[in-house]
Amino acid sequence: MRQLFCIFVALLCSTASAGVRRWSDNTNAGKVDPKASAALFVGVRDFDDESLTPVPYAVDDAVDLAYELTIDSSAPILEPNRVILAISGDPQKEQTKDKLKVLLAAGALKYDAGMSNILKFLDSQSRAVGSGGMLFVSFATHGISKDGIQYLLTENSLLKFLEETSLTDVRIRDIVAQSGVPRSLILIDACRERISSDRRDPGADPRSVAAFIRALRSINGQVVISAAAPGCYAYDDESRQNGVFTATVIDGLRCQAGKNSDGYVTADTLYSYVSKSVLAWLREHKNPDAKKATQVQFEGESRQMPLSMCVSHTVSASSPRPQ
Repeated sequence: MRQLFCIFVALLCSTASAGVRRWSDNTNAGKVDPKASAALFVGVRDFDDESLTPVPYAVDDAVDLAYELTIDSSAPILEPNRVILAISGDPQKEQTKDKLKVLLAAGALKYDAGMSNILKFLDSQSRAVGSGGMLFVSFATHGISKDGIQYLLTENSLLKFLEETSLTDVRIRDIVAQSGVPRSLILIDACRERISSDRRDPGADPRSVAAFIRALRSINGQVVISAAAPGCYAYDDESRQNGVFTATVIDGLRCQAGKNSDGYVTADTLYSYVSKSVLAWLREHKNPDAKKATQVQFEGESRQMPLSMCVSHTVSASSPRPQ
């Protein structure tokens, strides 16, 4: 019996480093270098297999996350010209259409989200990461767990031939590991309520950025945050026009999550915010008696891993940005 697979993975390698405004090119050596980083954002809204329902806001999820981490964040580790978007379908929000135009004008590349493209670009982007860089990978699509194996559907996946035409999360991790990527962050939001049609600012203060990067590089480990508890679903937010989970992650990284004493959103405070927010949405919109909506696993000291900086930056009133 097929079960939907929904998981958000934050994979922080042994020399892990992540961050969420641009710092000077003359930053001290040894810190994460945006020009040595690379990213692949996958959003599969439409499928060749007509039995598969669209994932309404998968492209919005991919584009919004790419924009958040390259242009709209307080200390990005990615340059737009180091980004590949593998998408099937169009963004649904006008704001996201504007963000896509900004990303492409800044040098990001857009391709279709077929299996061969995803494999090719996952490998090439992994190999493009330099010793001072970081790999960021994001998937928004349908996901299925069958016989203990987790599958992610691409644009040309066929439900009848699931094993042959879909990606597994293990294969994704293996490609990254075999490429010798020094540090990576992988997010997978791959579950929806219905899968098939036959079932019902200006830059931050450089001193603050440097402190953030030092704090981030000092902590190792892996964090796994699941978008839904076992036997449950991940949902789309029709009013927000994003996946509920992805929208909440973006909000948390934008400093709505709790901060530690240094003013950083950590893996622990992000999960606390995401868990409470997704559960509140679930109770309001789907099941008032829901007790749990997400899961988490922390390794070592990874609870304290800083993910975004919420200190010493300002917002420019004269430079409006797509929201």
